Amino acid sequence: MTEPYSLDQLSRDQWNRVAHVDLKHRKDRIPPKVCVVDPGGWLSTWHARFKALQIQWLRSPVGAHPDIFDMHSLLAFATRTERCDELLDSGAVNADLRSLPEAGQGLWNLPSNELFEQFCGDLAARLPHSFIHGEVTSVEGDDGDFTVFLKDGQPILAQTVILALGVPGPAAFPGALAPVPEHLMFHSDFECGARLQELSGKKRVLVIGGGLTAVQVAQLALKKDCEVVLLSRRPLTTRHFDIGERWFDRRRANVHHYEFFQKPMEERLEHIKATRGGGSVPPFYMKEIREAEASGRLVCKQGEVQLSHVWAEAVDVLIDGQVNRFDLIVNACGHRADGRHLPLVRELLRTAPTEVVGGFPVLSQDLQWGDFKQLFVVGALASLQVGPDAGNLMGLRRAVQIVANALSLRAWLKDTKTVLGNICGNRFQALDSDSDSECESV
Repeated sequence: MTEPYSLDQLSRDQWNRVAHVDLKHRKDRIPPKVCVVDPGGWLSTWHARFKALQIQWLRSPVGAHPDIFDMHSLLAFATRTERCDELLDSGAVNADLRSLPEAGQGLWNLPSNELFEQFCGDLAARLPHSFIHGEVTSVEGDDGDFTVFLKDGQPILAQTVILALGVPGPAAFPGALAPVPEHLMFHSDFECGARLQELSGKKRVLVIGGGLTAVQVAQLALKKDCEVVLLSRRPLTTRHFDIGERWFDRRRANVHHYEFFQKPMEERLEHIKATRGGGSVPPFYMKEIREAEASGRLVCKQGEVQLSHVWAEAVDVLIDGQVNRFDLIVNACGHRADGRHLPLVRELLRTAPTEVVGGFPVLSQDLQWGDFKQLFVVGALASLQVGPDAGNLMGLRRAVQIVANALSLRAWLKDTKTVLGNICGNRFQALDSDSDSECESV
């Protein structure tokens, strides 16, 4: 956001404008001062979760990363550091996508987690900012004059506040398992996966869930010589990304966004659920799961979990009409969308009420909270205004573009004489299926 533009977002006319005025603009402009507040360090939660699950590859392609200035920068980092062998061709580029320039450039390949984390560390070291370790409990004041209070009482003054709070609500638990004590069951994301180290020896483990995290937990348990049953409510589905490629295909993405923003809020919520489909598994993960199943090391079942009996050190669960005994149950059902369970959001709803639909706050089209113009929300909590990919790296890139434009940080690039420069409401209304995504944030 401190950059005056993003290379991959420029139209041809904007490219010409940049070429003529960028040097003067960079010399004259005063970039905003940025302060980041988080209980851990940069990517601390990400690092802990990926380490706990021993995840080698990202699911998002190499073009999805936090450097908003240039979509190619992670690819360039891999090339510069001679680590192109850490870019995986997962087979996501089909015959239709092969015609896109980014396909030939390798932007649909998957980076290793180690490469991604080191790239992000390098990026954070280069970006001018201050970092405060702390937990925000409240945001008070008005636009241009906010006071952000930390848990220890420390106040931070800010003109603009951007909330990037991660998961949109509490961990989801099957109601049927409520009587199971904590020492026999835990959520895969509890303390960023800290309890996954309990998967060891010859324990008989039940993993509940139908998405990628459930599969990763099952694979981890297999590596640790556990006997594993993977139980999902429906058959596992295969998809390269957690939403369809059409949302990333710049030839069609604007149409999907336009259709999404034309819907009322309740229908947007259903659209998000339908698009994400309750979880999916990339093909290369599915191949490993099917091989483990064929070898007898893994059992995959479909159905609702039913509790039969809780013993002192084991749990009996009814599956397919038969009682199965497990030493440990790992719940990998994700999180329930309900921002009201997040303390900071709950406090904001008390002091500055806004409508909540399906657990998500209703924001302005520019991701502003309530009547505020300089209090923004990005990430999964902004799903109703960003789309089904709001919590993903690609959706986050788009959300940051929206915020930067709302703050007029890139107003010098706008041509207000054009239709696109004066759109209100649905920002994709003037776009059709032939539009280029270079204009997706205007």
